[in-house]
Amino acid sequence: MIRRQNEGTAGTAKPGSKAAHLRRGVSVIVILLLLLSLFPLGRAGAAEGAMLQLSIQAGSTSATVNGKAVTIQKPFSENGTLLVPLGLFKKAFGSTVSLEGDDVVKVMYGQHTGAMTIGSTTAWKDGVKIKLAAPPRMVSGVLMVPLRFVAGVLGARITPAEDGGVRVTLTPPAALAGAETQSGIDSDSGKTRIGNSYLKWSMNYPPGLVVGDSGGNESVATFTSAENGYYLEVHASPQAVPLDADGLLENLVRSSEEGGETVLDREAVSKAKVPYARTVSKDSSGALWEGRQYYADGRLYEIYLTDDNAANYKDLGKYAALLNSFQPSFDTSDGKLRDLSSIRNGLRAGYNEDYGIALKVPADWSADDQQLSYTGPRGSYLRVKVSSAPAGSTLASWNEELLSQLRDTYVAEAYSLKNSAAGKVSGEPALINEIGLNPGSGWNTEYQILLLKNGYRYYFEYVAASGPAQNADQARFTEVLNAIDIDFAQTKSNFGRLASEDYTQLSQKSVTKTSKTYGYKLDIPRLWSPVQDLLESQSIEYRFTGGRFQLYASPEVTPEYAVSQLQSYYQNTKQDPKGPQVKSVTETAFAGMPATILTVKQTKNSIPVSTKIIVFSRNEVVYTLTITLNTANATASQQATLEKVLGSFGWAE
Repeated sequence: MIRRQNEGTAGTAKPGSKAAHLRRGVSVIVILLLLLSLFPLGRAGAAEGAMLQLSIQAGSTSATVNGKAVTIQKPFSENGTLLVPLGLFKKAFGSTVSLEGDDVVKVMYGQHTGAMTIGSTTAWKDGVKIKLAAPPRMVSGVLMVPLRFVAGVLGARITPAEDGGVRVTLTPPAALAGAETQSGIDSDSGKTRIGNSYLKWSMNYPPGLVVGDSGGNESVATFTSAENGYYLEVHASPQAVPLDADGLLENLVRSSEEGGETVLDREAVSKAKVPYARTVSKDSSGALWEGRQYYADGRLYEIYLTDDNAANYKDLGKYAALLNSFQPSFDTSDGKLRDLSSIRNGLRAGYNEDYGIALKVPADWSADDQQLSYTGPRGSYLRVKVSSAPAGSTLASWNEELLSQLRDTYVAEAYSLKNSAAGKVSGEPALINEIGLNPGSGWNTEYQILLLKNGYRYYFEYVAASGPAQNADQARFTEVLNAIDIDFAQTKSNFGRLASEDYTQLSQKSVTKTSKTYGYKLDIPRLWSPVQDLLESQSIEYRFTGGRFQLYASPEVTPEYAVSQLQSYYQNTKQDPKGPQVKSVTETAFAGMPATILTVKQTKNSIPVSTKIIVFSRNEVVYTLTITLNTANATASQQATLEKVLGSFGWAE
């Protein structure tokens, strides 16, 4: 079942306590109006790509907002946290501010929402509870807020300035760039509906609704109420086969029952403008959920709502108006509709805070910002690697390393050097290569971006896989390239010496691995990637370009049985020309023991592959070594490395 991020449901206090945290002689709404009106009307920034900047210093009344000097209430530090005037974020970046209750202030920017309570160290960022080191507080009629928290809500970066102050920078998305800032409380800019323009859905936006954090996955939207009354999820996913109301109801019921839930109420609403189904179920914890499903234009929309205070299925009826407001559509001309999507022109934003790398990738790609890994549905991908540069490294010497690695790992017929050009990425000199690679299933286009800065190598590898989407993915590369924005100070601040990716040195190094349990040792190349590296377990596995190495130790079988099982497994009973073909079975010796070697040829996923299997035994343990190598990667260098590994196998005394 897709749903239920129950951690965000009731039971945890939200901002908005009825108890006043500070005694104030002046209404908060009046104070906020005053503090925001200190800044004149103007534009937050120009078109997308124009970086916005705020420079401030603790104890100074001077600040710089996008190049213009302004006078502010002095920022100050408390518990290691810098507190600054809230109005600065509106002036510099065009963020919106709304007041809920007497003392809860919400800061919104794009799809992100932050909530703080004046005088409290509890805050919420995209529905996630955060403990502040210092609370927001009023100083001389100005609301001072923690800089790092609000900057985090906006997605801005904080870096040290040369004068001892700090610099806050932000590149606004297209939908927010150039937006007019206004004085006063925004009330979420008067938005009464909320939704996602990319996934084409919308619903009512009642007061107190707090948008949750879906981890960058736009297919899931989560919400909680500021008063902690309910929790809501909206899911959108591809659905190739159209479903009517009865089919949707069958989906809901089956999903609930498979999850061990009891269905308390069910309904197929076939006469609605968009037919849908609804159920109310009780999960294993006793929580009541109302679930709904809609189908429209090739997508399945699912809504799940729970309220911990609900004791009877009828208690969820009070949310009917909210749930009934859902529509599988998004009206881009509706100025009262808040858009949760960060996708613009078919690209979604990604950001890694550790390295300060901001980028954009096609909207339908899966994203792992932490690992800087992005993958398309048909095999295209973007990988980013940051490493320490070897002493004396230049773009030219680094490029020669990569070319050497290419020649060592692909046969001449399987690669083509198309282009290499100097350019600029994030304002710094870079080298951009275009290479054709054919593993046997068709020509992929690989783009390499090489950049050196502050002793670090920044490597971007973008591959447009062969197939029907290749031309579209190739066309996207220029947009992805131009969107790369690196805050180089982040890497320098967060990291010391990183691993070196010096191919010339690493290709000559190996590590001796020893298994005490199974009594063997062997040398593993440093360039191989471990999949299973626990030598005391029965199996180990390593991957390398175009191949893999596996070892399996089994005390339960005989060598004869292991060989017969392998021959049976590789038997091509259907006489498929692409299926496995045992080319030879040879009796020989390996590591001083009698051994059988099988060689197999086959085509896997349209890629020609050779497999070499060595079976031998010692002290009643049968060892099976399996080497798999794609034909396109069967270079003399790769084969020599494999022979060296086999030759290093020996017995641990």
